Amino acid sequence: MAKASAASRGKAKYALLLPALILIIAAFFIPMLLLFVVGFQTYVPGSGFFEHTFTLENFVRLFDSYHLTILMRTFKIAFLAALLSLVFGYPVALLLSRTRGKKKGLLLGLILTPLLTNVVARTLGLMIVFATHGPVNKLLGLFGIGPVQFIPGELGIILGLTQVFIPYMILSINSVLENLQINLQNAARDLGCSPMSAFWKVIFPLSTPGIVAGSLFVFLLSFSSFVTPRLLGGGKVMVMTMLVQQQAMQLLNWPFAAAAAIILMIFCVLLVTTYNRLTARIERMNDRTGIYGDSDFSSGIYRIIRGMKNLLYDLWCKAMGCKETDSSPLKGRYDRRWHDAAHHVGGVLYHVFTVLVLIFIVLPLPIVIISSFSQSSMILFPPKAYSTKWYTGLLAKREYITSFLLSLRIALLSVAVSLPVGTLAALAIKRFKYRSPELLKTLFLSPLMVPAVIIGIALMRFMNILGWINSFKAIFTAHVLLTTVYVIRTVLSSLVGYDITIEYAARDLGASPLLTFRRITLPLIKPGLIVAGMFAFITSLDETTISIFIAGGRTTTLPVRIYSMLEHGLDPTVTVVSSLLIVLALSILLLINKVMGLDKFKL
Repeated sequence: MAKASAASRGKAKYALLLPALILIIAAFFIPMLLLFVVGFQTYVPGSGFFEHTFTLENFVRLFDSYHLTILMRTFKIAFLAALLSLVFGYPVALLLSRTRGKKKGLLLGLILTPLLTNVVARTLGLMIVFATHGPVNKLLGLFGIGPVQFIPGELGIILGLTQVFIPYMILSINSVLENLQINLQNAARDLGCSPMSAFWKVIFPLSTPGIVAGSLFVFLLSFSSFVTPRLLGGGKVMVMTMLVQQQAMQLLNWPFAAAAAIILMIFCVLLVTTYNRLTARIERMNDRTGIYGDSDFSSGIYRIIRGMKNLLYDLWCKAMGCKETDSSPLKGRYDRRWHDAAHHVGGVLYHVFTVLVLIFIVLPLPIVIISSFSQSSMILFPPKAYSTKWYTGLLAKREYITSFLLSLRIALLSVAVSLPVGTLAALAIKRFKYRSPELLKTLFLSPLMVPAVIIGIALMRFMNILGWINSFKAIFTAHVLLTTVYVIRTVLSSLVGYDITIEYAARDLGASPLLTFRRITLPLIKPGLIVAGMFAFITSLDETTISIFIAGGRTTTLPVRIYSMLEHGLDPTVTVVSSLLIVLALSILLLINKVMGLDKFKL
């Protein structure tokens, strides 16, 4: 009897994984393998064809002066976007970690709303904000500055990527700061440290894992971004993702496009691996500061961190004059007053800076909504006159309605397939013991490690081989792949802390496996399933980059249509559609807050 039970459990643990495994292999690994092979083949110039002869020429060509310039430009843009995200995001993360109750929910709402909004809609808002006659240049004009050409150009791309990805930086740092004991800083104050020195000597070093993880994540997302650099750069600022798209879709040089994709993918996988190791350490906190219990503080990385921290602290002390040795009572009195005044002014400046960053994060969204009520056929902010004619006129735009219905149909079907498939895989990973559980988890989440552009061209070639290009089957397969991965990730996060012994107790009391799942497991994971379904729905509805490569004609989804319109000019109807997508994202966020609370949101 025991052997039969063990055998059935052995079959079950692989049967639950099978649907998701087939999907990942068929829709991800096979297309990626075919793309990898193409990278080593020889292109026939001017023909769009390639010969099946082995060559390394495509990889060598990537390191000539022109392509190295593109690679370095991509590095520079990603680095500056990560740096600005850290500078802007850390104060907000610090405030978020020290806020409680409804204020914390409001802050999280402001941070997460742009994160759940379609990237094309956000980029449209950035195009309006940074336009030559946009709000930012008008504000600079009041100080006699400008107009500054933000777009098209690198400056606009850097600021745009910062605005798009800064929520990830804030959430990464906040996840560490929330686990720090506040009495550590209080103890430093009791020992004579000023608030600033207590921050640099205590809080900042302890928040380093969140800083590094957030910086890596923002750098990775910026390095592999396609839509934002393409639209904000106007096609004039070439980055690696645009190079891959240009070579594959315009020049039809598939071997070189595949070689560039392979190099880009290897770099991204290395970054993701480093990021996963850091976040795994953060998640392993057993108490508020348990992450540092097994740390080797004599290692090179900690020596570098200490050196940076001491340098910043010394610079602060020199600026504040806190290393003066004059023990005059009168001087000490004036020093204390000066320091108290500086502390008060610093607190005011800190809150003002935080408010400005929050405005920077959410500003594009209300600007898009307000611009959608403009009476003019040109997109202007603020509108000279207001009207709802673009909303009423949307019903007459048959192409938008068709694309919306298609996107809605794909999203609903994707959720219907991915939710059970992804949930079964997540339950199997959590419930059963496998020889390499981390490797298994990496296998299922691997599509998240690869830039969407690479997945897009790999699927484009694979669907072309199958004869599915520009078909519903192609775009549906791509969306099911993505949504399944997000369902697995979300359900796994919701199962953290899940006590499997509850199920064992139910089985010992005579409940069948099906009854145990229906009466015990399902009610416990229900909030996670609802959130996973909502995330899957919004992911499918908003997916743009992969769909650009495999959609076309009657299978043009709504985000792809908006993107195409923005490539060829600004149509006021685009602001209406983008506004509706923003409202949808806000509605999803409110549902998530009602189901499980925004404070449980995880990257």
